[in-house]
Amino acid sequence: MKLFSSGSGVLALLVVTGVAALKGAHDQPSRYLFLDPALLEHTEQAELRTNPAFRRETVIFPDRPWEKHIISFFLTVREENNRLRMWYVCRDSWGEGSQANLAYAESTDGVTWTKPNLGIYNYRGSTDNNLLGVHSLEGVVYQDPNMPPEEKYIYVSTGKTSDKTQSETGIFRYYSPDGLRWKRDAQPLIQAGSDTQNVVWWDERLGEYVVIVRGWNANPKRRKVNRLTLASLKEPSGLKSERRAVGSYFHDEIPTILICDEKDPARTDIYNMSAQPYAVDPYWYVGFPTFLRRSAKTDAPGWKGRHMGPAEVQFVGSDDSIAWHRYDRAAYAPPSIAAPDKKNMTFMGTGLVVRGNEIWQYGTEFETVHGDIDARLKKTDGFIVRYVQRVDGFVSLDTGNEEGTAKTVPIKVKGARLLLNLDTGALGEMRVGLLDRDGKPLPGFSADACDYVEGNSTGAVVSWGGKSDLSALEGKDVRLEFKSNRTKLYSFRFE
Repeated sequence: MKLFSSGSGVLALLVVTGVAALKGAHDQPSRYLFLDPALLEHTEQAELRTNPAFRRETVIFPDRPWEKHIISFFLTVREENNRLRMWYVCRDSWGEGSQANLAYAESTDGVTWTKPNLGIYNYRGSTDNNLLGVHSLEGVVYQDPNMPPEEKYIYVSTGKTSDKTQSETGIFRYYSPDGLRWKRDAQPLIQAGSDTQNVVWWDERLGEYVVIVRGWNANPKRRKVNRLTLASLKEPSGLKSERRAVGSYFHDEIPTILICDEKDPARTDIYNMSAQPYAVDPYWYVGFPTFLRRSAKTDAPGWKGRHMGPAEVQFVGSDDSIAWHRYDRAAYAPPSIAAPDKKNMTFMGTGLVVRGNEIWQYGTEFETVHGDIDARLKKTDGFIVRYVQRVDGFVSLDTGNEEGTAKTVPIKVKGARLLLNLDTGALGEMRVGLLDRDGKPLPGFSADACDYVEGNSTGAVVSWGGKSDLSALEGKDVRLEFKSNRTKLYSFRFE
């Protein structure tokens, strides 16, 4: 059986042969997360829940003249040679003659960041700044494993297709040897507009580049997330928006992978989705879409201005980067009342920094709502914040006071021990049984024979009568049966 989420917590059934069917010929994951509900064949008094990231400290403030208007929505963080590198976007003003700037910061501890004087871009007569000379804000910086050293870093973002035709824009590839000094291809990679974060990565599994861009739904009119794959980023793809002139958004020309539906509040759409392979196990994909709630006034027919309203980050997970699951649709990084003032918008950047049992993420917070340019002209806005998540902690299988149970589809034993990433708190407990493909307990490995697992651990060893060795089951298909109360189970793995 295969379970899939309708997004409302209701689970439906499809027939498959086990976890291997989720990937076809691809290997099984090194660790089993609950990002695809198809892992579970049956649940009773147990449910999947999203776990918000913990907001830690504000790490970057808009304290430079070129950041006077705003530190904008999108950013990238990468770890290289024992340092963290960040690319973010800022503006000093708004209106005619103003432009966005790609800026750079770095850190050794993830908390204290410096904005080095790079000597690259002449800002008002001086190169003593951290600006890179790129005026496009809709990209993600990453290292392309297929490119020569002089084109090692890639940034796919929008730009003007012609100096004479200012209304025409396309999605271009920018490239750099060091992530600091950038050039742009002469021709657009894609002939379409996308005034939101374009996410790109090379997918080893597919042998192609995955490109995630903004799309627009025609009826009802709302923002959505579209996806395409490309064999190369260096040559023009030939893809273009068909419905309108060059520079317009994709509608149905490429597949839609995420869109609001009737279960979402009215006037809601998806502004962008920061997505990537999961750093701990690239079998999985994790996404952090920002949902915008448009005000009734600016969403009214005939309104000619910008959509205004608050926004929050949610979490979605996938095992193929095509079908994304939304679980309970809880906020992953909600607007907060953290100092200095209440925040009304959040966005999450790309890049997962793994530190022991923690994952560090970086996002942006705003006191203003989307579209409130007048407020930003009066007061600078935009702060970069560090968030902390538990390793594998995005989604958990939760049980309450009463004992809950869950059974998985058949899984191949690929190790001599079973380890759990779980938190039972002080009062909860977990037992695990191993079943054959028909659902019958394996002798000596039933849930009743399992020693209680208690505590908070990312690698608790499961044992049966004091014995944890599973060598005799190596290579065999088993179903796992979980019985627990007051427990959050984040993942499990064989080692």
